[in-house]
Amino acid sequence: MSDAKTRYGAADIRYVAAFNPDISPARVQVALALHDTVWNPPDRERLTFLDIGCGRGLTSCMLAAANPGWEVVGLDLQPVHIAEAREIAAEAGLDNARFIEADLAELDEEASAALLPEVDIVICNGVWTWVPDPVRQGIVTLLKSRLRAGGVVLMGYNSLPAFADCIVLQRILREVAEGVAGGEAEKGAAALAVLEQLRESGSPHLPHPKVLSHIIAAGRSAPAYMAHEWFTPFWRPVFHAELAHDLAAARLDYGGPARPAANLLHLNLDRERREALAQLPATMDPETIGDAFLERRFRSDLFIRGRRPGGRQALGDIRFALGVNPEHAVMRIGTQTGVANFGEAAEQAILGALAAGPQRVRDLAALPACAGLTEADVALMLLDTFTAHPLWRDVPNDPAFAARAARCNHVIARRLGREAFASKAPLGAVVPALGSALVLGMSDLAIIAAIQGGVPAERDALARRLTPRRDDPEAVATVREAVGATLTHHLGAWRALGVV
Repeated sequence: MSDAKTRYGAADIRYVAAFNPDISPARVQVALALHDTVWNPPDRERLTFLDIGCGRGLTSCMLAAANPGWEVVGLDLQPVHIAEAREIAAEAGLDNARFIEADLAELDEEASAALLPEVDIVICNGVWTWVPDPVRQGIVTLLKSRLRAGGVVLMGYNSLPAFADCIVLQRILREVAEGVAGGEAEKGAAALAVLEQLRESGSPHLPHPKVLSHIIAAGRSAPAYMAHEWFTPFWRPVFHAELAHDLAAARLDYGGPARPAANLLHLNLDRERREALAQLPATMDPETIGDAFLERRFRSDLFIRGRRPGGRQALGDIRFALGVNPEHAVMRIGTQTGVANFGEAAEQAILGALAAGPQRVRDLAALPACAGLTEADVALMLLDTFTAHPLWRDVPNDPAFAARAARCNHVIARRLGREAFASKAPLGAVVPALGSALVLGMSDLAIIAAIQGGVPAERDALARRLTPRRDDPEAVATVREAVGATLTHHLGAWRALGVV
């Protein structure tokens, strides 16, 4: 294996562990259907999932725990990531998850076939725009060799033109880091100091101060983020059309965005801009046109091996279940032009129906108060706001499912909780009905893990268990208030989903 840093600039730095809900299979199905792409695996209990650049294995372990019949494989260049992922999987009892240290640049089609089974679902998040061309080619080669016909790939990447304002910034940060001795903390601190100096400089070649403030906040909470995001010499955002062209060599077609609301022109652009777009040559790539006007710095795009239209026809039969107690649901989508909503009557009708149990999209759209709304409108609102979650399967009655999920949740909370709390990285709680996990912070995961471990789902009992300083009345009161708010917002929905 070659020197890892010739493949990935931060190959010696352990990355932040974070759960990615975009690859949840039911969410993938809805996102593709909204783009009129068919994806409906014939046996959703027997799929093979591959995580390219799996990091410390959090997302892979969540999917393995939620889907015991799946085979889950994680690939990563860093041995420290693979070692930790294997430990987490072993502690959680995930015998259907395995993790492999691999240099993608060294995998031809024959080597890929020897290393991996054919796969149905792939996530390659935060890899493509941080690695050199040999690794990109290795990804394409692997996908060409191992992705089944009809298989889907999620690509998360820095996109142009929105990220163009950071090209100079990244060069500055990289040069700062190269000139500082020490590890990620020292290099990150030096880079943050430079960002502070530049934030109000008014340079025409740097991002808006609000963007710089966001980068500074992320770097302060997670120094490893600075190293992985900004210090690699291979950092190169790309146009969607360039990525689609490269993936065509693996026989992949664009299936649609994993986050549909942010990609809809009619939601995000005013009438004047929409009319201007309509005058552009029809031969232009629609994604390039959209990217010229939409604020899409980081794109999460779904590609499929053999795209078939007709996904909208299946949208109506997809069932959603509440993710929050209905009285606390917020059905609002923030857009570039304001806020999109259905109005009070339609929202209350939808929430009232969902409060009775999981509902098909077609039945929600057919409610009298929803006249004028389409099935796509309803699905988009529920998906984007996380008001409700698309179901992958019925809530299992088998206690083994619940025990498996609880064990994984406990291991994740214990091993990653303190770090995630400090970095504000999203974790997850395994939910078999979703075929995935709820994305949430450490505080909520701690509550779920405690309830699953036998603590009564009551504010005072949970506060006593979770307060680190039980002899401090003020600390206990603070935790009690936070626990009470979480239970008020989520406990009913958690119970209905079979989480607790």
